Amino acid sequence: MKLLVLLFVLTLSACSSEEHIVFRSGDNQLSGVYLPPTRGKTSKAVLLFVHGDGEMPHDAYGYYPLLWDQLRAQGYAIMSWDKPGVGKSSGNWLEQSMADRQAEVLDAIQWVQSRYGFTARQTGVVGFSQAGWVLPSLATDHQAQFGFMVGIGFATNWIEQSRYYTRLKHTEASATEAEIQAALSAYDEEIALLLQAPDYTDYRQVMGDHVMLADRYHFVLKNLQSDARQDYPLIRTPALLIWGEDDLNVDARLEFERHQRASNPFVSTRLIASRITWLSPRQSRQSGRNTAGYGCSFHGHSQFSFSDSGSVGTNAR
Repeated sequence: MKLLVLLFVLTLSACSSEEHIVFRSGDNQLSGVYLPPTRGKTSKAVLLFVHGDGEMPHDAYGYYPLLWDQLRAQGYAIMSWDKPGVGKSSGNWLEQSMADRQAEVLDAIQWVQSRYGFTARQTGVVGFSQAGWVLPSLATDHQAQFGFMVGIGFATNWIEQSRYYTRLKHTEASATEAEIQAALSAYDEEIALLLQAPDYTDYRQVMGDHVMLADRYHFVLKNLQSDARQDYPLIRTPALLIWGEDDLNVDARLEFERHQRASNPFVSTRLIASRITWLSPRQSRQSGRNTAGYGCSFHGHSQFSFSDSGSVGTNAR
């Protein structure tokens, strides 16, 4: 009984420390949370969580707190927010380009530093999946604004990643090689069409029943050519890139080996023997067909660790 009471008190204490926040980015008013460290610790740094694709609330439907609990116990504060048009945030995330998302993260960084007194060195960003076309550019163009970066399940090229997902999706569904090749040919044809930037009516006429919803179509058209290849060599902020070996969306080994060959001394890489999968099935409502990079979570035994010097690491078991 005493143990139950203690657990209740600890849970109540952790919940009561959650601060609901609001900040502006462009025309949008964004809502989210700020969470100080637990166990009475003074904040050594703040970590801003940057979503992957989809209609994501600040807690990623309950997945982020699994990481937050460990990080807060280590002395890190957390900031995360609802995407535009989600929860109490105004706007529409489907109207954003990757440049818009970059500006949003920069606004969040400046807001949390101004409100809570964190320096750039004490500010880190943790991004998932589609954030791989958001954070690397920030790390090159605004490297003085934050001290370190963690990327989970990042892909370099949007089209390349989506083609890989198309193949893997059909392979997982036990499709024959002929069916897989037919799906890849259909994907290539759709990409060729999208690169011509047709209006939505023309797109629907060509694609028939296999179409994205209009909002999703315009989002994909705006971001289809995202590629972080030019950003990574220029990164001078300590960065850790992590992939699960059996990632269902990103060619993890290809990405890992690509960065190993590049050997930027500021970028550390880890390939973990675990799987990265969807954060939430709710995202599939907005996903379109095969053109999305999704938020993700690890299934396996992995722990994040951040050193006081500002470097980042991971312990994989």
